[in-house]
Amino acid sequence: MLVKTLEGIEFKTHDSSSILESGLNAGHVFAYSCKNGQCGVCKTTLLEGDVVALQEQIALTEADKKNKKILTCCCAPKTDILIDVEELSLLKDIEIKTLPARIKHILKITDQIVDVELRLPPTAKFNFLEGQYIEVIGSEGIRRSYSIANCANEKTIKLFIKKVEHGVLSQYWFHEAKANDLLRIEGPKGSFFFRGNKKNIIFMATGTGIAPVKSILDKLAENPKAYSGINFSLYWGNRNVENFFWTPNYNSLHLNYIPVLSQEHELWHGRIGYIQDSVIEDALCLENTQVYACGSMKMIQSASALLVKHGLEEKQFYSDAFVSS
Repeated sequence: MLVKTLEGIEFKTHDSSSILESGLNAGHVFAYSCKNGQCGVCKTTLLEGDVVALQEQIALTEADKKNKKILTCCCAPKTDILIDVEELSLLKDIEIKTLPARIKHILKITDQIVDVELRLPPTAKFNFLEGQYIEVIGSEGIRRSYSIANCANEKTIKLFIKKVEHGVLSQYWFHEAKANDLLRIEGPKGSFFFRGNKKNIIFMATGTGIAPVKSILDKLAENPKAYSGINFSLYWGNRNVENFFWTPNYNSLHLNYIPVLSQEHELWHGRIGYIQDSVIEDALCLENTQVYACGSMKMIQSASALLVKHGLEEKQFYSDAFVSS
């Protein structure tokens, strides 16, 4: 079957491969993250033709289905199709690799979060766009995804890892991992990166979803003159006070930082509630605006619906949802 896009891209699909996989195999890169139907990042509109679902499209709402939305990671063409999807040309030169990596240091920031820094082989060429993630390959081939928290020009890979109850790799990270341990990683992956062609930029993160946001801001701060005309806002939400383990310090950027605690606490005197509600409460202009959201699936779905309702263009909401394995 033939897949066509409004941009004029065409490629064929083979066997029962998804639209996304067929596109990637043909050398085209479209938005994606989890590849299992949970995050909704690869959602697009089916304009012509029919598709068959290869797996459940969990992230689609009933309204999405009525509006002929599909997830390219979950569907294969039943006929020739036309879809409204954007090719991400900046990712075409990013090579996904499997590499060895050693733990340079591991630091327990809180009872629930560890800061891990990985060292790659001196000869390894590992290029990524700030905002992307890697997969750490554990024993018996178990894989877990972690967003990169530093710039691509640094020689190490920083990760903020949250403890998952009964998590297979959590046992390793919180009780067994030590400096100089040898691991395998695969990446970079994902299509969460900075586009930056709007006057207003809103970053939204919950928990360790701050990692890719930090990575992007670190990169922007390297060339502040290029972004002097942009107004940046950062909303970071956490359930516990101690989980605000990082403080943004970007004096060269026009950045307004708003930490938000989800529930009242005697030691907290700042904002309380959900970050998406805080954006609306602050009456931020949503015209000529891009939003970059990373964190829980619940936050991303709620934020997308709420901000679009209040005037944000749907295509200007970029997200990376942390979903269960």
